[in-house]
Amino acid sequence: MSEEQRESALRAIVGSDRATIVSAATLLSGDPTTTDRLIPLLDTASSADSRQGILYALSWHGDIRIWRLMVRILANPQEAPVVRGQAAEGIAYMFSQVRPGTAEFELAAKALLSALMDPSLEVRFGAIFALGASNHLPFVPVLEALVNDQTPVPGWVETIGEKAAAAIESLTWGKT
Repeated sequence: MSEEQRESALRAIVGSDRATIVSAATLLSGDPTTTDRLIPLLDTASSADSRQGILYALSWHGDIRIWRLMVRILANPQEAPVVRGQAAEGIAYMFSQVRPGTAEFELAAKALLSALMDPSLEVRFGAIFALGASNHLPFVPVLEALVNDQTPVPGWVETIGEKAAAAIESLTWGKT
């Protein structure tokens, strides 16, 4: 991407047009050199669309430095559900870099398990996805308890239970 495209996308991601924000987030998601420019935008971006877009881009950068930021946003009930759900997705993509038993892992596990009780279906859906990406078999019983929940999640084709079943499959694939 050219420097001009990068700068344009960084401006657009904090704009007001959702379609433009989505395009900018998609473009920036493939450019990990923008991580250090995107993080401070979260301090000033107030719209849920912009915050989700920024987190979406950061999620694909795989930069473990943003782990605690993602966990903090997920755990913050003042954040919009779409933003918190995106933070859970970002955690999912970085779980391979964090080992069970570490402070970072335990911090995320606590936030994700708490998010399973969130009133927002989008937050719960994201938390289920992240738990499935954790490679941590002790989460299986928690997910099994959700398998029969046929609540549809707006914007997704899976129900809570179907997402939980998929998460269990991810956790157990090749381990039995």
